[in-house]
Amino acid sequence: MTLAELFDICKDLELRQAKLYASFALKLGDVDERIARFWERMSTEEWQHYILVDFGRSICIEAFGKDTPISAADVDENTSPIAALPDIPIQEITDALSSHETKVESGTISLDEAFAIAIAIEGSEADTIYMYLLSIIRQAIHQSNQPYLMDRIVQVEKDMVSHVDGLVQATQRFGKDTTLIRKAHRLKEEHV
Repeated sequence: MTLAELFDICKDLELRQAKLYASFALKLGDVDERIARFWERMSTEEWQHYILVDFGRSICIEAFGKDTPISAADVDENTSPIAALPDIPIQEITDALSSHETKVESGTISLDEAFAIAIAIEGSEADTIYMYLLSIIRQAIHQSNQPYLMDRIVQVEKDMVSHVDGLVQATQRFGKDTTLIRKAHRLKEEHV
């Protein structure tokens, strides 16, 4: 896999997640205005991730080239300018997201089901891809001697913790399933 391909995969995941959360806002917004605003905010944050990935793609392509190999099998640690990609089941991530999309498109969805899907998404290894790309973006910023761009990355990392915190708080506030609330708290512990 090349650097450009991984950025494209990550952009696709972020876009699909943003659309899924927007669907929750539309489908569940009549329950409570606060719920609609929460899902709209989650969607907006995913759109921001999408934009950052696109921004980072440009910086990294300029610094390393779009055809730079990143998969562990393709990387020679002595010659590659970037670290190998952790072992991430990309197909499983996209299949799970497709399953969530199908469930939402198939009809009505409860608020607890939406929270369960969001917890699954935010707890998936898609975040590992995103964090890996952030590390590559950091490396590209350093290599291109543009340290002023580092503040964006630092803010994104803070926003990711806030993104998960918001999900946990909303699940606790609006969710009815105590098992789901516990899962949300475990998710938060994993993202600290």
